[in-house]
Amino acid sequence: MVRICSVAGCSNNSNHIALWRKQFCEVHNRIYGTCYCLPPFRLLTFPTERRDPEARKKWIKAVNRKNPDGSNWIPTSYDRICSKHFKDGEVTEKNPYPTLHLGYRDLPSAKTVKPRVPVYERLARRPEAPPVLPDAGCLRDETLPTHTPASDHNYYFKCQCREGCECGGCMNLHNKVLKLQHELSECKSTKKSPVKGKAATNITTTLLKGDSDVRRFTGLPNKATFDSLSQHVAPRARRMQYWAGQKRTTTPESQLKKPGEKSPKKTGPQRKLTPEDELCIVLMKLKLNLSVYFLSALFKVSPSLVSQVFNTWIKFLAVELKPLIFWPDKGLILDSMPVSMKAKYPSLRCTLDCTEVFIERPRNLENQALTWSDYKHHNTVKFLVAISPNGMISFLSKAWGGRSSDRVITRESGILDLIEPGDLILADRGFTIKEDLLLRGAHLQIPPPSKGLEQMTSADALKTKKIANARIHVERAIGRMKIFRILQETMPITMVPLVDDVIIICAAIANMQPPLVT
Repeated sequence: MVRICSVAGCSNNSNHIALWRKQFCEVHNRIYGTCYCLPPFRLLTFPTERRDPEARKKWIKAVNRKNPDGSNWIPTSYDRICSKHFKDGEVTEKNPYPTLHLGYRDLPSAKTVKPRVPVYERLARRPEAPPVLPDAGCLRDETLPTHTPASDHNYYFKCQCREGCECGGCMNLHNKVLKLQHELSECKSTKKSPVKGKAATNITTTLLKGDSDVRRFTGLPNKATFDSLSQHVAPRARRMQYWAGQKRTTTPESQLKKPGEKSPKKTGPQRKLTPEDELCIVLMKLKLNLSVYFLSALFKVSPSLVSQVFNTWIKFLAVELKPLIFWPDKGLILDSMPVSMKAKYPSLRCTLDCTEVFIERPRNLENQALTWSDYKHHNTVKFLVAISPNGMISFLSKAWGGRSSDRVITRESGILDLIEPGDLILADRGFTIKEDLLLRGAHLQIPPPSKGLEQMTSADALKTKKIANARIHVERAIGRMKIFRILQETMPITMVPLVDDVIIICAAIANMQPPLVT
């Protein structure tokens, strides 16, 4: 509990002593709490009624305090008086009572207020300004007065020179005006005013100068694709609100949109980045996995804004680009099937494979067990990828924990509902879904089992080679997705809720590339 001096106007308390003890003593080369220096003051308790009632009464009289209701103030066991109010700095036989700085004896005497002088009298008392004489070489205008009129300020003057005067004062002012006009013209020519709603410097135009820069920084095939994508999403991006975290708020009924009513225009602060810059930030984050601090310094915005842009655009781009990942019908597959695949597998519908992405270890023990991959010896998320015969990614599953098997993911992903009778599916040995496909009238081609065999037969070896040559394209398609460094490196645990959207965007951009198999 804080002990405060009871004298009116004195702020000494026990906190001051505690802070003093933590300060450094230069004399003893240690903090005051461990040296031999005395504290600046001490808080002394009032004498008790039982031990010294007379001294207690005199202390109370010296303090001279009143309660708010006007009654006499009586100290409690918590009240103190600091030693600053005693002549000897403590209670002594010679000076046992507080007598110094008691709050009511040291008050300054009231100042006498001088009567206010009217304004016209103050103006009349001011001396007139002396006349300002021009330079010797200056011509005088006889029509002008020989002295300046009286003013409120003695530094006020009026030039009495003619137009075109070449005296020293006029020439100095003329040179200053010319210099300021020259600086103003230079500022107007060099500094361009920023366009409303756009950044002062277009970083995207500087970074993405050609096709090689676009491939290196964004993963898109060329600059034309980036321009087309930015033009496609720009109208909806300008009406989009940044994601600002989960807010547990309820919208009032008066603000809810009624059926058939148009949505109001977007309100809020002016955007600091153009849609092209925001798209560039998101794609650079996916492709190069740059930190938000680097991107904020590059685009001259705050790290929090970069984080808001990324979290908002990931959801937005996933919705916009998801139509690029579609399940083609049989007629389209037959029309686009490469010649090499048509000769080997004429009824091939898709090739399946699962891939994993490293994530940070979750803090929750159950999540650690669900995401642990015995194959990768790391915490991962796992998803299913299906490609058509020409190498286009035609199906993506949701992300699962690394502990899930290929069979479970395939059954739960919903891809089996898309299989039609007579389809042929290529997969690895881990996809033990032959019975599920037979129920749908489809067939499964996987490499022959080799577990427990010292050597495979020649027929099995040829079959394995044939399937491997066809299955290699799904690995190449996954490799196109993993050119994005965000899928190569360990994903932060805070980004795991966005992993499904990240996978969709990477797969859609991979589908923008030329066909894998021709």
